[in-house]
Parts: sequence; structure tokens; C-alpha cells
Amino acid sequence: MNKFLLIISLCFLTQCYTEPFFELTVKVVDQEINGVSDVDVKILVQDIENGEPIEDSIIALEGTTNSAGESSFSFDNKAFVTVQVCLGASGEGQYLCKDGAVYLEENKNKEFTLMLEEMGDNKNCEYCFED
Repeated sequence: MNKFLLIISLCFLTQCYTEPFFELTVKVVDQEINGVSDVDVKILVQDIENGEPIEDSIIALEGTTNSAGESSFSFDNKAFVTVQVCLGASGEGQYLCKDGAVYLEENKNKEFTLMLEEMGDNKNCEYCFED
């Protein structure tokens, strides 16, 4: 009888397993906290030790924000990622950008909001010009 209960319990537990998901929704806003559409969004894996993006990493995703200023991404595993957003102002040559880091959590849609800033003299938008 005990073996039967053990087998039934194991069967029940293995059927309840669901594959974990790791999702990220990036929201890009302006100075008035309004969503900004058509912003380029780039996701890169970040080195935990020095905080720098890993060159030629396996994860390098790109997207564009929708009319609500959001862009969504899905991942297979946990990751510490850098999010870079860029918006080129037409005609003026002025760029707006922002970057930040976020840790993805299992079975959660992590929401990450970035507020665009103008490129300053310190060239904080240099990543917008990289291929």
C-alpha cells in the first residue's frame, strides 16, 4: 500500500511541473512619464563582477517600443542584463538615451522603466552608434 501511494504521489508531482519562464517588459518614458514609441531597445548580458556588458554574448536581443512605450522579451534562463534604449531626434542630430541593469526572476514578468535623457557632453549615448 505504501509503495502504491509513493508511486501515485510521484506521478502527480511530475505532472504538475511547469517550465519556468523569465520575462522582461521594458517601458520607456519621457520627462512627463509618458510612454515613448519607436524607441530602439537593446538587451545584453552583463558581467556580474564588473557590471559591464559581455561582448559577443549569447543573449543580444533587440526590439522597438510600441505605442505605449513598451517592449517585451522572453528568456530561457535567469540573467543579469543591461538594457540600452536610444531615440534619435530627427533633423537635430540630438539623441535621447538611457541604460540600466536588471536581474530577471523565475516565473515573473519583470517590469523595468527607463526615462530618456539627452546626450550630454560626456557622450553617454555612445552605445546608440554601435552596430
